[in-house]
Amino acid sequence: MRKGIASSRGAISILNAIPTGTGAAMGITLQTDAEVIVEEGESKIDVFLEEREENNLLARECIRGLFAQCKETIGKITVKTKSTIPVSRGLKSSSAAANAITLAAARAIDANINDIDMIKLGVEAAKRAKVTVTGAFDDATACYFGGIAVTDNSEMKILNRSESPSHEIRVIIHVPKWRIRKRGISQRTFSLLRKEFEKAERLVRKGDFFTALTLNGELVARSLDIDNSVAEAALRKGAIAAGISGTGPATAILTKGKSFNDVLDAVSCDDSAVIVASLNNTPAPEVKPRL
Repeated sequence: MRKGIASSRGAISILNAIPTGTGAAMGITLQTDAEVIVEEGESKIDVFLEEREENNLLARECIRGLFAQCKETIGKITVKTKSTIPVSRGLKSSSAAANAITLAAARAIDANINDIDMIKLGVEAAKRAKVTVTGAFDDATACYFGGIAVTDNSEMKILNRSESPSHEIRVIIHVPKWRIRKRGISQRTFSLLRKEFEKAERLVRKGDFFTALTLNGELVARSLDIDNSVAEAALRKGAIAAGISGTGPATAILTKGKSFNDVLDAVSCDDSAVIVASLNNTPAPEVKPRL
């Protein structure tokens, strides 16, 4: 029996990649852990996910992609995950899961794969499992490396990576009970606001990530008809940035200094969950699994 364990943390959106092909995301400390056990026997992949709503197919595609690249025969494989990232809320649960599962499987079979190829294996698995529109290379990169990642998702190319100012900023995430699935969402969904998304892209390319995050969130909310009032309330109380993350419905809020308590009170306004996290700069291979 061979076993590998690994983790990857989540992320929030700075720029949704669907409208223009350029995406940006920022790592946070919510975390997914994975354990992969490889045994001799019939070709079979058993998946046990703590979050039942997570996609079993994604885990299987991660295993198949890795084993195919390494030219390994799939025997009896067991995949288990544990996560603090809410599913289908725009907080990169699929990207974190793909990273953690792929890295755990690579450790189980002693595969020597570099970081970028590891990320790409997870991205391709997510495409095959249909849990992403663009492949979410931006999300996967921010989840894997931590910090801020700006990417060209169509080319799977990193345009810029930098550390987040993690010692200064706290993250508040407003998480509604309802979910948004990716099916039915495409570039056409955002076409009426394409020019505005291009403005957000220019802000990202200039490094004005906080303004871009807020603008992107407003544009996503308008495109998908999501209530953006939580972000607006947070900004009135002194948040430095706030907006819908991914395709929602979660709202990511960045606070600094004394405004934290005022913002937290302002967004704790309904029966939605409110999660407090930090920005993450720790790469996935260095994150300690909790399994």
